[in-house]
Formats: sequence, structure tokens, C-alpha cells
Amino acid sequence: MFKVIKKSKFGRIGELSTNHGLIETPVFMPPATRGYVKAIDSSDLEAIGVQILLVNALHLYFKPGESFIKQMGGIHQFMGWPHPVLSDSGGFQILSFNKNKNQWAKSNEKGIEFTSPYDGSKSFITPEKAIEIQRDLNVDIIMVLDECSLNKGPKAKIKESMERTNQFAKRSFAHYQKLFKNDSNPPLIFGIAQGGPYEDLRIASLKFINQIPFHGIALGGESIGYDFEKTLMILDWLEPYIDQTRPLYSMGAGAYPENVVDLIKKGVDMFDCVSPARLARHGGLFNGEIIYRNNNLSFCSAFAKGILKISNQKFKNDKGPIDQNCQCLTCQNYSRAYLRYLLLQKDPLYYRLATIHNLKFMVNLIKEIKKFIYDD
Repeated sequence: MFKVIKKSKFGRIGELSTNHGLIETPVFMPPATRGYVKAIDSSDLEAIGVQILLVNALHLYFKPGESFIKQMGGIHQFMGWPHPVLSDSGGFQILSFNKNKNQWAKSNEKGIEFTSPYDGSKSFITPEKAIEIQRDLNVDIIMVLDECSLNKGPKAKIKESMERTNQFAKRSFAHYQKLFKNDSNPPLIFGIAQGGPYEDLRIASLKFINQIPFHGIALGGESIGYDFEKTLMILDWLEPYIDQTRPLYSMGAGAYPENVVDLIKKGVDMFDCVSPARLARHGGLFNGEIIYRNNNLSFCSAFAKGILKISNQKFKNDKGPIDQNCQCLTCQNYSRAYLRYLLLQKDPLYYRLATIHNLKFMVNLIKEIKKFIYDD
């Protein structure tokens, strides 16, 4: 299912087999939260070189409904995307649905209660129901239901949340085995380790999740991705306890190119974030290059101009591409001046061209990093 092809001090390259194809890791997974990546289609994603998309099972449960998607032939056919799909169970979304962002979701040993973001109704989800939703979506990688704790909070409360997540993981795997016991090609299933900002809780949770034969291990929690320095600290805490035979997924991380570099150096195989596409739509375009730092061939992401704010007046007459080293459709055919004009006109073409560039930049960055790994 997963094998490491090459490993060096810069990270590792692996292959993850799924029902819809082989994924070469490390890999960035653009979120198609509600079944689509805003502004671009499947042919754009394929041209960019995207290997796998991430959907959110909870959003699709509300609209258009997992039973409808099942009736339509599954998520791949519904989206027109023939490649792998991972589904997030919705643990973080349950927390984010709260109007008061400092409020915990209501949970007990059975499941989690929350308010629907669509009609305000009360909903309740169990670990078993989360697995059933993802089965009906027919995704390639299922994520267990976790209780995502706040980034800051009483340690006793976060410990309770972590222990509930552990028990949810145990129940999720048992239900997964029951649902797919007669399936010759079942989807993969990943466990999620929690523990908030506390080292001992993070280690305890990872040790528990490691004992369950999940196909991959994910690190969850609001500190993942939101507080990137904390993310790196957590990865350092957990390094001695990470099972190197399974892919490691850092949930919600990878907002900026330099984050991707750091994650891969820490041994992370999979990551996702809405920020590259969202930044693009709001006028923030990646510009930079991979450089050698010293004779030891360590590397970093160096930005001559950082993120271009394409709406800036100085780009009004700029005939150059976003990034002269980028081979994306946008950089090969359109100027900064034209993109600025499109953005100010709020034309949909801008959102497509900008999104293509930022996602292609991330994909190409990972290709460059892989060269370092292959070359030791």
C-alpha cells in the first residue's frame, strides 16, 4: 500500500497505492471542499499536475447529500475527476461551524452535536456515521471522525477531547472492517492523532493511534496549519514515535511554499491547505525560486519579491509574467498588467488564471524538492 522509494536528510519519496491510482509522495492536496476547486476544472487540475483532491464529507453530507452522490456513481464520476480523492470526516469543520469560535462542540461518548451551517438545525454525528458517509461517497482515503480541540484551552478539557478522539478512532476502524469485510478493494483509512498544544498529550495520542492498523497517520488539531511554528514544534515532539512504514499527513498545513519545504524536511508525506487557491483569488500570487543554501545541498524557499499583490499600481504597465521561471499556462501567456486588469474588473478569467498559477507553483516546488531527495 505504501513504500518508501528514496530517503535523504531533505525528506523522503514514497508511493501510495489507491483504487484510483498511484500517488507519489510528498504530495500537496488541493481542497475541493464541496466537490470542486473554485474557478478551475478537472482538465486544469490535470494540466497542473495535481495527483489527489481533498473533499469534505460533512459538507457533502448536507449538500448535495452522500446518497445523491452515490446515486450519481460516486464522487469521482460526479466531479469528473478520475484520480484519487481523500475525504476529511469533518472534525475541524464541526468546530468552525460554531458562531462563537472559542466555543467547544458538544460531544459525548456516542458522538458530536453541532449546528448545521446551512439551515441552523441541530445535527449529531457518530464515528460510525462518518465512515458510512465516506463509503457512500466512494472515496479512496477515509478519515476517521475526530474531536478537534481549540488551540488554547484547559489541559484537562483537551485531554478529554483527545481521549474521545482515540476512542472514536478505535470505533471507526472496527466499523470500517465491518463495512468492507467482503470488499476485495476497500478504500484506505487514516487515523488522526490529537492532543492540542501539549507534548505529553500529543505523544500519548500518537502512540494510541499507532496501535490500530490504519493505512496512514494524520496529525490534527487547530494548531496544525493555523500556528505553523507550533506545527513544526509538534512534529519535533512526535518524531521518535512516528511509524515510518506509514504515510504521515499533516492536516491543514501548507499555506505557503516555505511551509511545504519545512514540512517535507520534517518527514511529512501529505498536506493540504485552502490558502494557495484563496490567496490567488484575492490577488496574492506566488513568486520565487528554489536555491542552494550551501555546499551541503540544503535548500530553502527564497522569495525575491515575496507574494505579488497583483492589484498594486506598479504592475499596471508590467509586461512580464508573474514568475519568469514558472511554466504554468498563466505565466507562459499572460502579463502582470493583464492579470491586474482582470482582477480590477472582477472577471472570472482572473480567478482561473491566478488559481492555476499558485497551484502549479506548489506542484513544481515539490518536484524541485524531490530532485534534492533523489540526488541525496
